Amino acid sequence: MWTFIFLVAAVFFAIGCLKWKVSTLALIYYMEKNRHKVPSKEEMKECTGFVVKNMIKDLTHWAGSH
Repeated sequence: MWTFIFLVAAVFFAIGCLKWKVSTLALIYYMEKNRHKVPSKEEMKECTGFVVKNMIKDLTHWAGSH
């Protein structure tokens, strides 16, 4: 029984991971196709920091509101 539950959970998360990867690669392809410049490592660090900071802020705000 537990094996079946873990198998279903693994399939569920694998599908989510695959969807994320496909959408990310599609966005990268779109940017390259439309001649958008590729961000530098410094720009990626800045953007990653912004996203992580806002995700944490959103999570703590959500947790505090319930």
